[in-house]
Amino acid sequence: MPLSRIDLAAWDAALAAFDPPPRDVFAEIGYTPTERQAEFHSATEFDLLFGGSLGGGKSRALMAEALRAAALHPGIRIGAFRRTYGELKESLVPELAAMNFGAGVGGRWNGTDYELKFANGSLLMLRYAENLVDATRRQGGQYQLLLFDERTLTPPDVIGFLESRLRSGRADIPVLGIRSTANPGGPGHGAVRARYIDGTNYGADVVTDHAGRTVRFIPSSMRDNPHLDDGYRQRLLALPDDLRKAFLDGDWGVFSGQMFTALRRERHVIDPLDLPATWRRYNGVDWGFAAPWAVVWAAVDEDGRVWCYRELYATQVGEADQARRILAAEQDGELVGPRFADDAMWAKRGDAKAIAAVYAENGVHLTPAGKGAGSRVVGWQRVRSYLEEAPACPHHRALGWDTCPKLHMFSTLPNLYRELQDLPYATKGNPEDADTDASDHIADAVRYLLANLGQGPEFLIDDSPVAGDGTPLAVPFAGRFAIDPTHLTTAASPLDSGELGPWG
Repeated sequence: MPLSRIDLAAWDAALAAFDPPPRDVFAEIGYTPTERQAEFHSATEFDLLFGGSLGGGKSRALMAEALRAAALHPGIRIGAFRRTYGELKESLVPELAAMNFGAGVGGRWNGTDYELKFANGSLLMLRYAENLVDATRRQGGQYQLLLFDERTLTPPDVIGFLESRLRSGRADIPVLGIRSTANPGGPGHGAVRARYIDGTNYGADVVTDHAGRTVRFIPSSMRDNPHLDDGYRQRLLALPDDLRKAFLDGDWGVFSGQMFTALRRERHVIDPLDLPATWRRYNGVDWGFAAPWAVVWAAVDEDGRVWCYRELYATQVGEADQARRILAAEQDGELVGPRFADDAMWAKRGDAKAIAAVYAENGVHLTPAGKGAGSRVVGWQRVRSYLEEAPACPHHRALGWDTCPKLHMFSTLPNLYRELQDLPYATKGNPEDADTDASDHIADAVRYLLANLGQGPEFLIDDSPVAGDGTPLAVPFAGRFAIDPTHLTTAASPLDSGELGPWG
């Protein structure tokens, strides 16, 4: 038969039989993803978080992802987790019901066992895991796809154990990975934010973890979901401030019990810029060895705003090396002083020199921050006051801002922002204090600095000469705290006796 007489339509049909079009599982289950949900479903990374504010359609997308995997990979075992069966009944089960429990792809729901079985041998198991004891009940199981709904509500150690169950005993069944949803807040907030939010630069990057797994974050918000009614948003607007910012705005810098709810990356963090040499420079220093040692540099402008422009943050660094690293970090001609430090650095420990003395011997002269009774709460309040808005500085006026915070920090200070962002109120002792078990090292350093600006102990520190034990010389004076590099004296410092004078 001449080629020209071939029935092209029949030929195309024959070819299609050998290469059928991709199966549209979502159409079979009656699910039409939104644009942001479609982005979630098309992702190929191993470990993916779909998160942000309430109302973004996250749980629906998670269950649709499970149904698609079950239909396309015969014999796959999928584990979907919440803290309690009560939470499963209020979240994942209704989402499955909205898609007729996957009946369109051969699913059969067992409400007693919370399992969805498929004709092709696939199995979706809805399980609870509130603590590690619950998680260890799954020790003998294995999953090829793990789903965590509201991941931040589950402790990180529980998540870690369940992830160890991710494996396949058959070559024909692939391990697809991990899919999670989350809103800000809960015991897993810090771990989730560190891995998915900060770790991916707020979703801008796909990263690879130490185990070689690709990690991605896809933000979602109610603005991405056209199916929500206006009343839902209005109900979220009525929530308390911290919950509203977390659930409505998807703000990962907000959680219940957070000390500094005013802190905002878009308000307080700026890209580095040249600061005038005429602005006074200060240090805040918090000593540590096994725990982090932290130093922050700040400049004060003509209007009293504070610009934090450099940090050091490390462990396992001796005090002499700490001093040398401080000086090495500074530029030629950069005049810094005073350097406010933890009063404990003047304590004598047996025959060992005080840490402040070792610093001084290596060219860094420190000033006690003043840790008297109640100073911690006063210091945290001072930090809070600097986070508040004031008339905009020239830099932000040029950007069209009417106001800006009284404290700015360069984007090159990730530890300062992280600690201030994560610092919770104490759950014991003074409820106005910070939780001393939390990571607060560079937060303490900036507290020392801010608490002493202009209203610190009334004394004059000579930034050049030192007493016999290496401590900086100090004499009382009336007025604001100041440094006079021309003031030279050989008088013994009141710190030589080990007393902290007005700091108690």
